[in-house]
Amino acid sequence: MTAFETTLPVRFGQVDYAGIMFYPRFFENFHAVFEDMFSEKLGVPYMSILKDRRIGFPTVQIETQFKKPFRFGEPMRLAIDVLKIGNSSIRFRYRAFNGSDTEVSASAEATVVVIDLDSFETLKIPADILAVLEELRVPAS
Repeated sequence: MTAFETTLPVRFGQVDYAGIMFYPRFFENFHAVFEDMFSEKLGVPYMSILKDRRIGFPTVQIETQFKKPFRFGEPMRLAIDVLKIGNSSIRFRYRAFNGSDTEVSASAEATVVVIDLDSFETLKIPADILAVLEELRVPAS
């Protein structure tokens, strides 16, 4: 298992008056690494999963910890892996690092459900998506 990683800069519009990343922007960046992971691992743009396959991944629960601030211009290295896979739900772990730091600066655990975007009914996780998730699954301890 290896986490999927991407690096994004902290942009001017993401910081607050104190000069640090405003907390809702972390959720946008967590979703960015989620989208990038699916695009790269499945070899198709994330948008095609939504538009062409009509599969959605709404977050139904999220817990977040903020340990160290991010400032404008700093690189935010984001990692995503999978803690648990159900029949139609997935528990993801997000970790944000300041550049090359090894200490986690912010983290979240989020549960998403897999749904049909036309009916909003839950779906069994499709085989190709399940293969990607298994690749990113953290071994049980």
